Amino acid sequence: MIKTINFRTLGCRLNHGESDSIQYGLHEAGYRVVGEKTAADLTIINSCAVTQQAEAKTRGAIAAARRISPYGKIAVIGCYSQLSPEILADLKGVDLVLGNSEKYRIQELLDVLEKGQKEIHVSKPVSGDTFPPLGLISKGSRTRAHVKVQEGCDYRCAYCIIPLLRGSSRSRSFRSCIDEVLLLSEQGFKEIVLSGINIGTYRDGDRDFSDLVSAILSKSDIERLRISSIEPDLVSDRLIELMRSEPRICRHFHIPLQHGSNEVLGWMRRRYKAELFAGLVHKLSQKIPGVCIGTDVLVGFPGETEEHFREMTDLLELLPLAYFHVFRYSPRPGTAAAGLGDSVPVKIKKERSQELRKLSDHKRNHFLRQFKGKDLAVLIEKKTKLGLYRGLSDNYITVNVKSDKQIVNSIKTIQITDIGITEVQGELIGG
Repeated sequence: MIKTINFRTLGCRLNHGESDSIQYGLHEAGYRVVGEKTAADLTIINSCAVTQQAEAKTRGAIAAARRISPYGKIAVIGCYSQLSPEILADLKGVDLVLGNSEKYRIQELLDVLEKGQKEIHVSKPVSGDTFPPLGLISKGSRTRAHVKVQEGCDYRCAYCIIPLLRGSSRSRSFRSCIDEVLLLSEQGFKEIVLSGINIGTYRDGDRDFSDLVSAILSKSDIERLRISSIEPDLVSDRLIELMRSEPRICRHFHIPLQHGSNEVLGWMRRRYKAELFAGLVHKLSQKIPGVCIGTDVLVGFPGETEEHFREMTDLLELLPLAYFHVFRYSPRPGTAAAGLGDSVPVKIKKERSQELRKLSDHKRNHFLRQFKGKDLAVLIEKKTKLGLYRGLSDNYITVNVKSDKQIVNSIKTIQITDIGITEVQGELIGG
């Protein structure tokens, strides 16, 4: 019988939030969730397929699960399951494959596993069932919770497989989103992260994403509200004003650029030009003091030349960005770019990726240095093995601090004293 379960989650933060929800549901049903390096009766792998590297990591996670739990069963759920269910089912050790519309049904399918049957359940990801049931959120350390308010995407960027794996854009009801936040606030969470695939397209009737943010602030007493990744053409003036004027909204925007060359952006079928992105970043930095702005960039898109790459690096160097996530292009089946081949050599892609990651580290350190000697409000999340408390400021800075008291899951004012490469040290103000 299945009594113990461990999780391995790959890919985006939305995946991690969904894993938390599934994990909590299984915990409430009486299953014991153990660490991913602990042998278990069942390993659940929440997969990613956004790149070839992500697929390889999923296969690696399956191999690791067989090694750690040689007598355990394996269920693979999520995006790679949606893309290639038969391939996964044929891999040694895999017993159950669930797509994006079926992953929240895993509890009812455990009986199938216990009977020794191998099954695939994958359908088109168009259902509202891809939203977690109300209240199905892992309590964890009771500091931060993801609330999934939107799913799928109607954008058809040439390189992106996500619309094929997650379906068209659809939104959770206004009332359900607010009820979830109210419930989580009552349970002791201090911060809510509003999550989705293309969150700026949120709609419920005539109400948009800014209306949802405003309503959550007015109807709940949640102490912090964070916005996950949002497309540059969907950051409205109203949303900017809400962040500027409402201290409970975290000063943090993650806005995908993907490329700094307008020609490449056109090939990618992005809905903006580099000038719009640059203007938005400058506007945010001027209107919201201390705001952290991060981005995603993609190197090696078919046809990308050294000149195109230099356009991107020049833009990234000039803009007041705090960090960027760097991805190497790989062809995805079913996308518009799949027929273009993969013309940029792997060696060149790796070199360009390394250059941008070094630039990102420099940007991150530059962003951190401006806060030395200043006070930040930090949500304390855990105590480290070194005895320090670690938390996250509203503007996405990891802060370490000493304290003789138990301060996990509290928002503390911390004066920043020392700056590291990616983290800072501070002193607790006022106990």
